[in-house]
Amino acid sequence: MQWPFPSKSAARPLVLRNLFHTWNPALEFGGGSRRKQGQWSLKHSRYKYFSKLDHANKFMGGKVYHQTLAFFRDYEDKAAKQIIGDEFESTRIFRPVDGLQINNHTQGTNGPLQMGFESSARAGEIYVFCVSLTFTDELKKEFGAVACVEIQEPLKFIQRWLAGLPEGASDFAKKVDYYRQDHGPANVWPQSHLIATTKLNRFAYQQEYRFGFCTTNALDFGQTTQVLRDRKVRPVPKPEEHDNKTLDLGDLSDICKLYEF
Repeated sequence: MQWPFPSKSAARPLVLRNLFHTWNPALEFGGGSRRKQGQWSLKHSRYKYFSKLDHANKFMGGKVYHQTLAFFRDYEDKAAKQIIGDEFESTRIFRPVDGLQINNHTQGTNGPLQMGFESSARAGEIYVFCVSLTFTDELKKEFGAVACVEIQEPLKFIQRWLAGLPEGASDFAKKVDYYRQDHGPANVWPQSHLIATTKLNRFAYQQEYRFGFCTTNALDFGQTTQVLRDRKVRPVPKPEEHDNKTLDLGDLSDICKLYEF
């Protein structure tokens, strides 16, 4: 089984702070199609839902809380429907309906294999802060929100976020792309920042946008692990990979607005 492997020069994760001298603010940061992403320019507000008013007030004061991808991978929602938790978080899966078509050159056989191809990023080392591009009653209800902060000036927010990152951190800021399990992984599978910003179609209504960073080489090209797996149960949680970091961006009240419900 072979997958198209893009050149390193074309697939290198973006370090945003190095792009400001040539950056076009009409385009989004991150991988993927810039033409497609341009519809969500940085003039478009982002929304952060909060289940506790205290957390919303801390955010307005500049405290931006990030969790590792592993936390969301292992999180189990109280409701049957997955809303926050996602067992495929940090993993890109490819599982065609009819199985993976395998050619065994050693035995001279070929046929479908009823398993999925999974490529995973190092979930315990990549920290993300998640917002939405939409403000809806559905998301308010699903997240159990008592407040929502509208980031009214996303460009200024990103600039402050970049300035608040740990020294030497790699980073990305990108609209989440949604996919079906039977769609091939294309150039996503060896790129951790693309894996971190793709989710299954069932989450598409959330219209998520992610800010992410790491202080290791976990976002470097090829820092992913590939396996063939037939998932029958949810993987065992790995609490040792759960971690959080809070960035202090200073008072955000000049570029954000708080709504209480």
